[in-house]
Amino acid sequence: MSGGITAARVAEFLGRGLLDVMVDLFKSDPALYGLLGELLASPEMGVRLGASALVEELAVSDPDRRPLAAAALAPLLGEADPVRRGDAAWLLGFVGGAAELAALAAVAESDPNADVREAAVEAAGKIREYGSVA
Repeated sequence: MSGGITAARVAEFLGRGLLDVMVDLFKSDPALYGLLGELLASPEMGVRLGASALVEELAVSDPDRRPLAAAALAPLLGEADPVRRGDAAWLLGFVGGAAELAALAAVAESDPNADVREAAVEAAGKIREYGSVA
């Protein structure tokens, strides 16, 4: 990744409570958006929580780059772990657009986990209602 910044390094900064620093860093280097999927797929809950907060903050403070975040998160809808699928679905409600609605509809219809289906329905509703504005 850009400037030697890795997902592990971002996770370290998020773990130290440096969310604002990470928001500024992501805003200054759009290549970092590619790390969001890896961060959200972390086995460590604290990293996933930090990544979720980062996505929510970026959705508001860097709205033109929401498609970059959505592209990094959408593949997680196919993860084996229902928590990761649900987290990805939920966060797509903040950064997704029309392109993600079909994937969310498929998850809402056929995911084996009721919580994931519910997250997908809510995310799709948020995208439709607010046009991905958090």
